Amino acid sequence: MKGRLAIWMLCAVLMLSACQNQSADSSTDSEHTTTVDSTDAETSEAIGVYTSDEQFELPGDLIRSNATVVDDSKTQSIITSQESYQIGTYIKISVYADMQAPDKLFDEIFYTIDFYEKMIAKNITTSEVDAINAAAGIEPVAVSDDLWMLIQQGLAYSALSDGKFDITIGPLVDLWGIGTDTAHIPDQTEIDAAVALINYHDIELDEANHSVYLKREGMKLDLGAIAKGYIADAIKQVILNRGYEHAIINLGGNVLTVGTKPNSDYWSVGVRDPNGGQSDIVGILKLRDNAIVSSGIYERFFIEDGVRYHHILNPYTGYPEQNHLASISIVSEKSVDGDGLSTSLFVMGLDEAYAYAETRDDIEVLFITDENKIYFTDGLADVFVPTNTLYEVVGAYKQ
Repeated sequence: MKGRLAIWMLCAVLMLSACQNQSADSSTDSEHTTTVDSTDAETSEAIGVYTSDEQFELPGDLIRSNATVVDDSKTQSIITSQESYQIGTYIKISVYADMQAPDKLFDEIFYTIDFYEKMIAKNITTSEVDAINAAAGIEPVAVSDDLWMLIQQGLAYSALSDGKFDITIGPLVDLWGIGTDTAHIPDQTEIDAAVALINYHDIELDEANHSVYLKREGMKLDLGAIAKGYIADAIKQVILNRGYEHAIINLGGNVLTVGTKPNSDYWSVGVRDPNGGQSDIVGILKLRDNAIVSSGIYERFFIEDGVRYHHILNPYTGYPEQNHLASISIVSEKSVDGDGLSTSLFVMGLDEAYAYAETRDDIEVLFITDENKIYFTDGLADVFVPTNTLYEVVGAYKQ
């Protein structure tokens, strides 16, 4: 267990601990850390926040840490953190409060993640998405309100990007298998057949019956590109509903902040260096009650004959997108928006993506190119602090 959880520090895309050590408002020698196995009886009465009597049935094979409790003099907070391995990634939740947050809060958080994973994952045979895919070309499938909303959001991003982001990309994702033991370069005939099945216009929604129908046999929904963001937003709502005002949520690099860091105006979150190790960053973003989601060529990939094949697939070409972008980071209010837009804008490429980002006043975007140049929209000028001299910080992009 300890060995697996230690991997978390290597796997996080946005290295929170790294940027906390570099940040002026970070906690240092004054911290006292204790690992405990707490119970609701020990903490719920003292915290005076968590009032639910509901019990949450967690899967027996859940990989989960005990609580780590930090008495942090700089933020004048008790920081309670727990980690888990769910939705195929390492997760860390840290809650800042006057007293230790109870295990029951984390029970609800991990239950929420498990609930949505079992609903959304296309590789779980009992999931709603698997049922939709199995019935492709046969019949509509009635779905829950949550999945209905998520599919509608996915369709909105598909339309926004003119299909460069497409939630019916499942056949192509399965064909390449990037991130799995079966990753390989498919034959062109296989790629052509998979691409022919991708078309979000072929999803038929029935509002009256809350049903979803994929019109052609072989089509597959794949909501992986927005699922983590949707789940992160749900976790934030759980934390707020339980009366906590300061927390940080990291779902394998999808970072969502709750409020601000106590005794500070912002959280310091590092942006991954796409050319460096897993703990290397190019700079720090100062976040205030918002999210940062990144997509890049470093996340999941394999190398064959000296060529890197990463997981961001272009639904039109059928191949990993090659457009001189190394990574893209979206700062937004909701994590699901950052998730959908990070993939969409990456496939668009720098010219189109930057032009689109400037039309939105609810997001900010940071681009890193394969020439080690960093561009960002105007709203990040006072928010991004570069720390890596190997990169040229250009700022605004001019075509």
